[in-house]
Amino acid sequence: MEERQIEVTALEVRRALARTFHGAESPEHAWEGSVGVGDAVVGVDVVPREGGALVHARARSIECTAEPGRLARVLASENAELVLGRFAAKDGAVDVEHAILAGTTMDAVEVQASVWAVGWAAASFAPRLRALVTDAVPVPRPPQTPAARLRDAADHVEFTTRRVRQHLDARHGGFEHHPDWGFHGAFGSARVFVEVLPVLDDSTAVRVSSPVLSQVTISDELALRLLALAGEQPFGAFAHVAARDEVWLQHAILGDDLDPVELATAIDAVAAIADGCDDDLAREFGGLRYADLG
Repeated sequence: MEERQIEVTALEVRRALARTFHGAESPEHAWEGSVGVGDAVVGVDVVPREGGALVHARARSIECTAEPGRLARVLASENAELVLGRFAAKDGAVDVEHAILAGTTMDAVEVQASVWAVGWAAASFAPRLRALVTDAVPVPRPPQTPAARLRDAADHVEFTTRRVRQHLDARHGGFEHHPDWGFHGAFGSARVFVEVLPVLDDSTAVRVSSPVLSQVTISDELALRLLALAGEQPFGAFAHVAARDEVWLQHAILGDDLDPVELATAIDAVAAIADGCDDDLAREFGGLRYADLG
């Protein structure tokens, strides 16, 4: 029965993407194709897991021979620049990947947006990544998604924010709200923040994040640990914010037709990972957990 569900979901993924991008089923992926941005080729798979399958999109950004610790530090920094997706090191290269829930709550626009975001980031960040890993100058500025230029982006954000508030009230009895940081609530020694951002033309993203460590200096060893921890989970990217000496865990979902199951899954995943690793990371690498900030 499980295999049948996976097969049907993969077919739905191909149907959703066939109407939007150039691609088809391939020997290695449920779907593979281009999104019309640069030369990036995106592969999409339906991945079974306990609790439901995932739709996983991945695209190669650059080939890279940088020393692993150096590369890990670059990716930890650049993850802070992404909204949808995360950077991952694989087989001497840097990929961009993003996973969403596959199942009854999945909408075609979620698959399309995830694939576009992965392909766009892989192509658009490639010149910047090459410069950062080779010390080339000047380093290109981080690219902005098209939504950053929309005049009505604030209206889309406000609409999605109202829906987020409704879901948080229904499931968690409401989060606290800060005008600069968004919604936030405590989970063990961690704290989870939920904010709405414009992304992909007239769409929004709901980013769930947690400050895992504060007052910490990034090192090769810490960056490698963060990269390895992220690789153990389908959701979440660790981002180092150098201006504040902080490490955040973050995962974003599409705000269009926001489903409470998707939002709850993102919150639960970020909370579990952050609360599960902050003690060990602080003990080994220094810095303060959120609970230590007083």
